[in-house]
Amino acid sequence: CSTVVNMKIYNNIMIDVKGLEESLAAIQYGIFATQAISIVNIPIALSSAMSSASLPGVSATFATHREKETRHKVSQATRMTMLLAIPSAVGLAVLAKPVVQFIYPQKEALDTASGLLRVLAVTVVLYSLSTLTNAVLQGIGKVNIPVVHAVIALVVQIGILIGLLYYTDWGLYALAAANIAYSFIMCLLNHASVKKYLGYREDIAKTYLLPGLASVWMGAVAYGVYTGVYYLIGLNRISVVLALGAAMFVYFVLIIRMGAVNAAELKAFPKGAMLVHIAKKMRLLK
Repeated sequence: CSTVVNMKIYNNIMIDVKGLEESLAAIQYGIFATQAISIVNIPIALSSAMSSASLPGVSATFATHREKETRHKVSQATRMTMLLAIPSAVGLAVLAKPVVQFIYPQKEALDTASGLLRVLAVTVVLYSLSTLTNAVLQGIGKVNIPVVHAVIALVVQIGILIGLLYYTDWGLYALAAANIAYSFIMCLLNHASVKKYLGYREDIAKTYLLPGLASVWMGAVAYGVYTGVYYLIGLNRISVVLALGAAMFVYFVLIIRMGAVNAAELKAFPKGAMLVHIAKKMRLLK
């Protein structure tokens, strides 16, 4: 619904007010929707699927008044989501242009799509959190609350989008800004409701700060490896693959060394037992 509304508003204002040709408006929106947004949706889908797998027990524990256990499950799912979403957002921001070129090699839209991807990378974190909190609220029987929040966020998003399109020359970046606003409001409202109904308090350091710090170092390594390898061989796809491999290795080491995740938590991930075995072989875990 949000996507359709955005498209209609963007096309109408850009064509009727800004004097943009209809075909050009369609091409521009296509770059936004089919390239930038589709790439952003990949890590959102992965992190949401993995976190949702840990939530089936939320409704059962809540229904039997085991609220402490419910809060623990929500905390575990949130941390798992952030351990995936934060490095994904940093990786997309740092390697925006190489990633777009890897998936969509058309050079005409490369700069525009990569610029949008860099801006939209933050929505990986925001949408992952809002999707998770949607599931939590539904699991504790508050099924209408996420819908109300979505309506509020949509109204604000429309207002921001119209204002930016009328009074700035941001163009597609106005769409990106409106998208960020929507995901941020959803995230904020859902989080407030989860806190209200569960008395939920999260560990800010282990949930956000440590993964964020590890992701910054990971991003620096990814950029350095990509730049170095591309300089040597001039092949984008090989450079991207090697950069991502180095980034995942560095991030894996850092989150364990920093104490962002322990052996028990690592086992909750898919192939968790194998990850723990690898960490022990590397003497990261005892």
